[in-house]
Amino acid sequence: MQSGEKILIVRLSAIGDVVHVLPALRCLRRHRPYAYIAWLVEDRVADLLDGHPDLDEVIVFPRKRWREGLFGPLQLLKTVASVFRFFRNELRAKGFDVALDFQGNLKSGVMTYLSGAPVRVGFGKQDCREYNYLFTNRHAGPQQERAHRVEKYLSLLTALDIKPAYERSTIRISPEDRDYVRKSMEACVSGPGPVVVIHPGTSQFGAYKRLPVKLLIELGDRLVEELDAQVVLTWGPDEEGMAKEVVSGMKRGGCLAPRSFNMARLAGIIGQADLFISVDTGPMHIASVLGVPQVAIFGPKDPAIYGPYNEQSRVVWKNIECSPCVKRTCNDPICITEITVDEVFAAARELLRSKKTVARGS
Repeated sequence: MQSGEKILIVRLSAIGDVVHVLPALRCLRRHRPYAYIAWLVEDRVADLLDGHPDLDEVIVFPRKRWREGLFGPLQLLKTVASVFRFFRNELRAKGFDVALDFQGNLKSGVMTYLSGAPVRVGFGKQDCREYNYLFTNRHAGPQQERAHRVEKYLSLLTALDIKPAYERSTIRISPEDRDYVRKSMEACVSGPGPVVVIHPGTSQFGAYKRLPVKLLIELGDRLVEELDAQVVLTWGPDEEGMAKEVVSGMKRGGCLAPRSFNMARLAGIIGQADLFISVDTGPMHIASVLGVPQVAIFGPKDPAIYGPYNEQSRVVWKNIECSPCVKRTCNDPICITEITVDEVFAAARELLRSKKTVARGS
C-alpha cells in the first residue's frame, strides 16, 4: 500500500474490547508499516491507548461531556454544534481511506459512515448488531462459532487481504506512571513471597458477577498462610469499599493498592504481579495482554469467547445448566455463588508453582 494511506479504527469501548482489538492493531501495523493509523475511542477508556507505539493518533469521542450537555436548551444547542464540528473536523476532514468498525453496532456504524472513508470494513450481518452492516461496504468475520473476541477482531483484517496472525500487543506505561507505581507499591510489596494481585470488583453494570467478600477474604488468607503470598487488592471507581472490606477482613498480609488515576497505572500495578485473580472484568483483559499469569473466575459469560487470551491462565467456571447466559441481572447467580475457595486456590497454587510463571516485573 502507499505510504500515504490513512486508516481509522473504530472501537469506542469498553476496556476488555479495546484490549481485544490490540492484537489486530499490531497485525495491521505489521502489514501497513507506513500507514497513518488513528483510533476513535470514548473518553472513559482513551488513556489505554495513549502513546501506543502502533498508533499515530487517538481521536477521543467526548461521550461524558456531550451527555452532560443534553440538559437545558442552551446547553443542548451548544452540544449539537460541538457534535457537528467533531465529525466535520476530527473525522471527515482528515481524509481517511479506510475505516475498520470493530464494534459492530448502530453507533459505531454511523461513525464509520460519517468518517467519509470510501472503504468501510465491518462484520457481516450474522456477526454484528442493530443493522450495522448497512453502514459498511466490505465484510468479514470469524469462520467458527464461539470465536474468541481476539480472533473475531483479527478476522476483520481479511477484508484488507491481510492474513490474521496473533502477536501479543502492549499497553504503554509512561515513565511517570511507572515511577508512581514503583513508589506506591513499595508499601505493599517488601517480602520474598509471590505478589498476588486480586481485583474483586466489577462495574455496577456487572455487579452480579462479583464473588462474595467472605470468599475473597478466605482466599486471601490461604494465599498468605499456605503460599507465603503478598496479597494486593486493586480497585476502580465505586470499588474501593469492597476492596477495603477484603483487606480489613484478612487476618494478615492484605494491602490496598494505591488509587489508579488512569488505566496505565492500573496496568502498571497488574504488571508487578506474579499472579492476578479476578472475575470477568476489564482488568482481567489487561492482565491477559500483559502476559501476567492469571486465574479468571467466570459466571454467566462463556469463557471460550470472553475469557483470558493468555497461555498462563486458568479459568474457574461451573458450566451449570443455565450458563452461559445473556442476562443483565440475576436474582440467583448460582454460576458464581457455587464457586468455592478450594477451586480458586487450587488454580492459583498450580500457576504459582508452574515453571511458566514469569519473574515479577519482567
